[in-house]
Amino acid sequence: MFNRRQLLASTAAIAVSGHAPLAFAADKPPIKIGSILAMTGIGSVYGILYNAALKMAIDDVNAAGGVNGSKLELLQEDDQLQPAQSVLTFRKLISDGALVELGPLTGTSWETVAPIANSTKMPAICFTASKAGISAPPYALRIAPPDDTAIPEGVAEFIKLHPNVKKIAIAGDAQEASGAAGVELFTKVAKESGLEVVATASYQTRTTDFSADAIKIRGANPDAVFVSSLGPTSLPLVKELEVQGFDKPILLNSLVWAGAGFIHAVGSAGKNVYTIGFSTNDPDPSNPKYTDYVTRFIERTKTTTNLPQPINVCNTTLPYDTVFLVADIMRKAGIDGTTPAEKGRELIRTALDGLKTYQGINKITMRDTGDGHIKCHLLKANAQTKQWEYALAPDQRITTPAPFKARG
Repeated sequence: MFNRRQLLASTAAIAVSGHAPLAFAADKPPIKIGSILAMTGIGSVYGILYNAALKMAIDDVNAAGGVNGSKLELLQEDDQLQPAQSVLTFRKLISDGALVELGPLTGTSWETVAPIANSTKMPAICFTASKAGISAPPYALRIAPPDDTAIPEGVAEFIKLHPNVKKIAIAGDAQEASGAAGVELFTKVAKESGLEVVATASYQTRTTDFSADAIKIRGANPDAVFVSSLGPTSLPLVKELEVQGFDKPILLNSLVWAGAGFIHAVGSAGKNVYTIGFSTNDPDPSNPKYTDYVTRFIERTKTTTNLPQPINVCNTTLPYDTVFLVADIMRKAGIDGTTPAEKGRELIRTALDGLKTYQGINKITMRDTGDGHIKCHLLKANAQTKQWEYALAPDQRITTPAPFKARG
C-alpha cells in the first residue's frame, strides 16, 4: 500500500508525464463532481470497480494540489442500473451543486440522461456504455469507444484468428439498450465480413434459464457464437452452452470485458471465450503511465473493495482519465470552489464542445458524434489466471481503426 509520500511522488510523476500539474489547494471550498454508478444490485460488479478508479483519480488530483486552490469532492449516487433512477440522481446532483456529472454506466441509462443534460445545461461525461448514436453534444459526451467502432475492430481480429469460421449464431439481451444494439451491429458486421448468420436468440436482462437458447444455438450448428449482453447475463448462457457440449469459439462484446464478475466466474467454459477491449493487466513498455496505473490500481482495490482478485483493469483507465480531463478543463478555465455552479457548468461545456483529442493514460480521439475512439482489439479469457489477455501477438494485431469521422 502507498503511503502519503509515495502517493505524492507517484501523482507528481503522472502530472509530468501527461496530466498537467495543478496549484496546491488552499482553504477554498471544494469543487463538486458528481457520479452515477450502479453500486448495488446486478450492476454492482461494475459500479464498485469504476468507483475505485474515480476515487483514486480524485485522491491523485487532490494530493497533487487540487484545482486552482480547491480540492475536488466526489458526490456519489447509486442508480442500481435503473434508467429512471439515473434520471432522479442526475437531477439531484444538479441541485447539490455538482459542476459536472460522470456516468451513468449502461446504454439504456446514458440514452435517457444525455438529452436531460442538454435541457438542464449540466455537463455529463459517460466513460462506458457501448450503444452507438446516443450521446448528445454539447453537454453530453462519451469518451468510451461505442460498439460501432469496437465491434468491427474486434470481429476483424476474431476472423484473422479463426479463418475457418463461416457460420455464426448471434445471441443478446433485447431489453438493455447496449445489448440489443450490439446484436444489430454483430449482425451487420458479420454479413459485411462474409459470415452467414444461421440462428439468433434473444433474452431479457435478468434471465436465468438459458437452456432453450442453448438448444437453439447448438441445433443450428454454427462455427462460432457472437453474444451481446452484460456479464451477469452472458455468464449463464456461456455456461449452459458448455453443459450442452458446445465446444466452439464464443465472441462477446465489451460488456463482459468490463466489470469484475464474468472472468472470475466463467471457469472451464472460458476456454472458448473472447471479448473486445483495449487493455489488459500486462505492463505496456510503450506507455509508462499505463503501467504505473495498473500497479497502483490493483494494489489499491485489494484494500478498498471486496471485489474478487485479481482485479482486471479493463476500462477503468477511462473514469480515471475523465477526472483528470475535467480537472484540466477547470484549471484552464479558472474554476475553483467559489465559482457559481451555472457559470462553472457553462465553462466546462464550452471546453468539452471544443475537445478534439485528449492524451491521458489513453489517447482519445473525439468523433463528430460526441463519442471517443480508442483502438480496440480481440481479447481471450484465461480461466486459470482469471484475466483477459490479448488474443493476438502485437505484430499480428490489426492497427487500422474502423472508419469514423473525427471532430473537425
